[in-house]
Amino acid sequence: MNKSIIVIGGESAEEMTCMTRIDEYIVAVSGKARPTVLYISTANGDDRLKISDFITKYESVGCTVICLTFFISPFPDAGHIASLFEQADVIYVAGGNTRAMLAIWREFGVVGLLRKAWEGGKVLCGVSAGAICWFDYGHSDSGGAFALIDGLGLLPGALCPHFSSEAGRAESFAELVKLTGVHPAYAADDGVALHFKNNQHHETIRNNAKNSAYEVSPAPPYLRLLTE
Repeated sequence: MNKSIIVIGGESAEEMTCMTRIDEYIVAVSGKARPTVLYISTANGDDRLKISDFITKYESVGCTVICLTFFISPFPDAGHIASLFEQADVIYVAGGNTRAMLAIWREFGVVGLLRKAWEGGKVLCGVSAGAICWFDYGHSDSGGAFALIDGLGLLPGALCPHFSSEAGRAESFAELVKLTGVHPAYAADDGVALHFKNNQHHETIRNNAKNSAYEVSPAPPYLRLLTE
């Protein structure tokens, strides 16, 4: 049983409202022409517009979209949450505040369901907060300043999103990798995704050929392009 996690460095406003190469790749990896996609919007506080945009985007190619929300009533009970995971072929996690998201997930038992889904061959994916959460560590500003925060530990090492698009992001991540020696350490620009199959980097997918993904090392060479 292949275990897949697809992590996206970031999205533009346009990419959030229309199917991209990365979105099409996610659907293809599911192995189903019309997969059921579970959208988890915890990190953005269950923003209704973002939920609507995501549903419209994935339904445009025949997917069924179901949503897990904690800030919109009726609030879910444990049975409903488990049922959503059972229905899903793909689990897509939105961006936003990583620390708050992980705290809520732990409170409501979502972490165990995510691990079970991954081990059962369901495709896990997400953008920004929804990308870094799968690793041992994620490079996040959700505490008010850039830092490495604990993730779920499904993937080894650390990930930095928005690598070239946010001021100070690349420099901070490179310095933290040097200080901590964390390995492996990956970084992705906006519009770039990394597919990890069975815990190994498998493929790099780009919406924009100008943007890239990288492996960051605590020793020279500090930056290596992930082109394959």
